[in-house]
Amino acid sequence: MNIPREFIDLLLAKIDLVDLINTYLPLQKKSGSNYFARCPFHQEKSASFSVSQPKQFYYCFGCGAHGNAIDFIMQHDRLSFPEAIEALGRQYGMEIPQTAKNSPKKDAHLPALYALMVKASDYYYDQMRHSQRAIHYLKQRGISGVIAQQFALGYALPGWNHVLEAFGKDELERLLAVGLIIKKEEGGHYDRFRDRIMFPIHDYRGRIIGFGGRVLDQGEPKYLNSPETTLFQKGHELYGLYQALKMHRSLNQVVIVEGYMDVIALFQHGITYAAATLGTATTTNHIRRLLRYTSDIVFCFDGDQAGRTAAWRALQTVFPLMNDQLQVRFLFLPEGEDPDSLVRKEGKPSFEKRLTNALSLSDFFFHTLSQQSDLNTMEGRARFAAQALQFIKQLPAGIFQEMMLEALSKRARVDNTALHQQLKHSEGILSSAPPAASAAPTFPAAKLTAPLRLLTAFLVQNPSLVRLITLPLAKTILESQSIVRQLLEIIHKNPQITTGALLEHWRGSADEAFITTMASLEHMVPEAGVEKEFLGALRQLMALHYEENIHLLLAKAAQLALTDLEKQELSRLIAEKKALVTMIS
Repeated sequence: MNIPREFIDLLLAKIDLVDLINTYLPLQKKSGSNYFARCPFHQEKSASFSVSQPKQFYYCFGCGAHGNAIDFIMQHDRLSFPEAIEALGRQYGMEIPQTAKNSPKKDAHLPALYALMVKASDYYYDQMRHSQRAIHYLKQRGISGVIAQQFALGYALPGWNHVLEAFGKDELERLLAVGLIIKKEEGGHYDRFRDRIMFPIHDYRGRIIGFGGRVLDQGEPKYLNSPETTLFQKGHELYGLYQALKMHRSLNQVVIVEGYMDVIALFQHGITYAAATLGTATTTNHIRRLLRYTSDIVFCFDGDQAGRTAAWRALQTVFPLMNDQLQVRFLFLPEGEDPDSLVRKEGKPSFEKRLTNALSLSDFFFHTLSQQSDLNTMEGRARFAAQALQFIKQLPAGIFQEMMLEALSKRARVDNTALHQQLKHSEGILSSAPPAASAAPTFPAAKLTAPLRLLTAFLVQNPSLVRLITLPLAKTILESQSIVRQLLEIIHKNPQITTGALLEHWRGSADEAFITTMASLEHMVPEAGVEKEFLGALRQLMALHYEENIHLLLAKAAQLALTDLEKQELSRLIAEKKALVTMIS
């Protein structure tokens, strides 16, 4: 979605960040124009979450969470950037221009489809409440009424036409679009789900996007999911993730299991951080989704060969996404057990102990590969090392990749330097220099002198200070750095702009981290003294400029005679510096 910059600026200008955040958590005014609360993004006892009304910017001194109104909605409600813009637009009565929407005609029917799914869920839930057979099955499986309600479990009646009869022919096309009914080749329609316990599938925002149905008795398929639709792509969604996000402000860990009943059983026993893939292997999209909420993932599989094969596929998916903060483990259950049966038998403490002791990704990786080669022979170790390197080269450059190479070196009895050379050779890197991807990003702060860095921070935090830059020399010096020049241009175009709105102009750019650092820099200057300090830093910057140029001319004079013009320039610089020093003192 290509959202116009003008719309974003207008939206942010309409929002009062204090009022917005105050609807989510109580803010208390403690000092100056800042409001404080306990941070909603990490567990803490003291109020370290600060919201500045003039700046329209929040910052947590505990975890470093920061940003403007858009960032807050993205972090708190776990939305993407376009979704956050849409949500704020609805809340403040502003509609995104049609030209910014992706295929507006295609998406126009989505609200009606989501509404239909809610009605369908209510319908199935009502059928379950009136079916002794369905209630008996749920009780037999040990599912409480509270959990059944929390997950909105339902029941699809036996028979072929109940859904269409319940919703009417006016909803025929929509029922087909969401996969609740199927068109017969010879004409007519029939229900997709029949005589099944129904599991509504929510996306991470809580919208119902599909259903899963489980047979009550014997029958195939045991589980049946909605087909791929405009709303539902099974390779992107995780059953139970929405409920887990509702239960936890932040997810310290997520357990990935294989089925709906596993998620529900774990929830019922207090393990409210489980999710399941929807009849498909773990995908890159699943992992990327989880990484928005947690850095600790445990895959839980049966201990048989099928379970280990599934775990290996999951490992292959995770490998290219591993970073130095991510922890991935694998829990293999005793033979004949699944999470549903095991948690009922052992209870929460024992099951969580198993999670804590689960096999690390590195241990599972090396153990699995070592089973395929004889490490007692040189040939076997060479094969083992070659196979391992094919995976290790997929890892992002960093500490974890280095540690994996070191571990491989010990297991294969190969010198670590040789492994590094082989890794670079396999990647087609001829030089011994580290790959460009691992190079440290350019940080503008390294180019700025201390006074210029302080001035930049003042301008980001108090854009109205731009009015104090009246001397041509001061403006020239400031604009010598491209990032400061860009900052001044934006402020001049919108003199009323706030810190929060300024940040939006750098979202996704290479300089975003620097501008954010400037926005949250603690300069320890009270609000009443900011203007004086800003002018002082500006004069200091000019003084440094004079000193540098005077030094250059004096250095030249020590070697060669200055021209008349250079002598006049030197006299002018000395006089202006003297006047400036007098002004400062």
